[in-house]
Amino acid sequence: MAPDVRRPIDRALLFFALMLMAVGVVWVYSASGLKSAASTSFLQRQLLGGGLGVALMLALSQTELGFLRDNPRPLQVLYVVLVLLLAAVFLFPKVNNAHRWIRLFGQQFQPSELFKPFVVLLVSWWMVRHREAWGQRQDAIPKLMTLAGLLVVPIGLILREPDFGTSFLILFVAMLLVWLGGAPKWIFAVSIPVLALVGAVFIRTSPYRMARVTSFLNPDQDPLGKGHQALQSLVAVGNGGLAGVGLGAGHQKLFFLPEAHTDFIYAVIAEETGLVGTVAVLLLFLGILWRGYRITRSVRDGFLKLAAMGFTLLLVVQALMNISVVLSLAPNKGIPLPFISYGGTSLIVSLMTLGLLLSISKEA
Repeated sequence: MAPDVRRPIDRALLFFALMLMAVGVVWVYSASGLKSAASTSFLQRQLLGGGLGVALMLALSQTELGFLRDNPRPLQVLYVVLVLLLAAVFLFPKVNNAHRWIRLFGQQFQPSELFKPFVVLLVSWWMVRHREAWGQRQDAIPKLMTLAGLLVVPIGLILREPDFGTSFLILFVAMLLVWLGGAPKWIFAVSIPVLALVGAVFIRTSPYRMARVTSFLNPDQDPLGKGHQALQSLVAVGNGGLAGVGLGAGHQKLFFLPEAHTDFIYAVIAEETGLVGTVAVLLLFLGILWRGYRITRSVRDGFLKLAAMGFTLLLVVQALMNISVVLSLAPNKGIPLPFISYGGTSLIVSLMTLGLLLSISKEA
């Protein structure tokens, strides 16, 4: 019997993620105390989600994803289940004018969050399974069109919720994996302009999304309406200065900054810890990027290598999208900050993604 050459999990990667989770617990409590009937209500829910997420992370870190390379049946089953869940959200009442949640037994979760790590596995498997086709145009086009067909249904359902931010993140990470997986580069010269045109039409024909873009370009035009969130976020960041006003002493979270404990929690961190705190959070995400890159370089298996890069990009790109919105560098997309923002499904899925990446780290 061959000796087991699997190494322990990447402890540095685990450390960076758990530090971000600790930051999230502290600032969810700081940002949400006045929003809940009891000051610890949101904190308790976040700790509960974190506990479940850590358990799933540890379980997934012990799996061997390599078996999917030659046995795609689990991916096929998961694809069908997730598409059905994405369709099922429309059977439940809207929350904040969107069909994003399924409510069962007093609990709710977002199927779109679960689709994020799945799309990494699906695209990575597809690119490695059909790698012989990428050198031949007549073979590459049908394979890529089939992959696009597999993605268009779930992404379309997520857009229909509506959730433009999540659908954009999924599509962006999928295209990066197609690029890294060896697809012909001329495909992107054609597809990117087409997708940009479709996105522009999609925004232009939606008053809701058009208002978000308009408020991003000129938030002062409607400071008490569409531009309110962006302006208050910038005020919070500006108030923080170099070292911040102190933990719990922020003012913008006191009903001035909407969604302070979820999508705009980075603004609360900026106000209360200043540039020092925000840079520290950025460095932790850069640490995840660094360790993910190291894992990708060390793994020999093509499927695991591509999946490792996908999981890393999924976490880091989502973080950069959230931070860009907080700093008014991009329109509001409703994207949470991984490991930090309040939300059980988001936190659990972030930790599950980490667990999958830790599993691959053992194969390095």
